[in-house]
Amino acid sequence: MTSPALIPVGSRLIEKMAPSSYVTAETLRSGDPQETEAVHLTSADSKFLTGSWSAQPYTEFIESYPGDEYTRVLEGSVTLTTDGGTPRTFTAGEAFTLTKGWRGEYRVNEPLVKQFAIYVSDEG
Repeated sequence: MTSPALIPVGSRLIEKMAPSSYVTAETLRSGDPQETEAVHLTSADSKFLTGSWSAQPYTEFIESYPGDEYTRVLEGSVTLTTDGGTPRTFTAGEAFTLTKGWRGEYRVNEPLVKQFAIYVSDEG
């Protein structure tokens, strides 16, 4: 067992990001996200994690968001449109939450860097 730890999340986090692939061919509508991420913390059961994520401009349509997520935009902007709803744009310094099962368009308008905390359960 490891001892409890304090791990700083520094300003050079973009340099530590590795390629990721949350956006799928099925959900992608336009653009090339070129995603990268750095996972900062994962719970022992792997259901909760925090990290930083970046993407280039793209648009996808998500049928059912996989978990409950808190996001803070660090750079760039993203526009979320709940299916049938009004578009809402978030820019640097702003935050939002998505609940498991959210359905709608996720559009990165300009290069985006965000920090997130997400809980993904097996339950519906």
